[in-house]
Amino acid sequence: MDFKQVIDEVFARLDREQIRYALIGGFAMAMRGVQRATVDLDILLLRQDMDRADEIMLARGYQLAFRSDNVSHYRATGTQLGRVDVLHAFRGPSLAMLERAERLEVWPGTTLPVAQVEDIIGLKIQAAYNDKERADQDWLDIQSLVRTARASQQSLDEDLINDYLSIFGQEHRLADIKAWYDPPE
Repeated sequence: MDFKQVIDEVFARLDREQIRYALIGGFAMAMRGVQRATVDLDILLLRQDMDRADEIMLARGYQLAFRSDNVSHYRATGTQLGRVDVLHAFRGPSLAMLERAERLEVWPGTTLPVAQVEDIIGLKIQAAYNDKERADQDWLDIQSLVRTARASQQSLDEDLINDYLSIFGQEHRLADIKAWYDPPE
């Protein structure tokens, strides 16, 4: 996948059309300082903008591979555009994630809205809960995000993280997250 091409051609168009989205997933983790191999781009996108986003994706050469109430998956075959997975934002927590997203510089002259660390953690908690086979990797990703925040002296909103844990009955994991941020001497 040619990330630069997708960002320059597809995401720039989303910006021009004033479509609300934010990077999530592996690329967002990299933007937040956690290097992780990824082969696609994942975004959170305002559900009411899906029709316009769909037009942009299809016009650029993507095919809609799957759609549900919650997600859309786009694939481009025979090109460097790869795969873009879209999580539809329409519930309170995902709408708040879009509001909190901040534009970060990807390379000189190009910025993208990126979900906050706590929101990426929240999505990873959800992913771990939904797919037990991936849970270990998702919790390792959470640990990396927390430790990177600590190393860069970035404070984390513990209440927001606990809210995400509570949604999935994982409140007991808050102690782990606190220990990753502030390990005992």
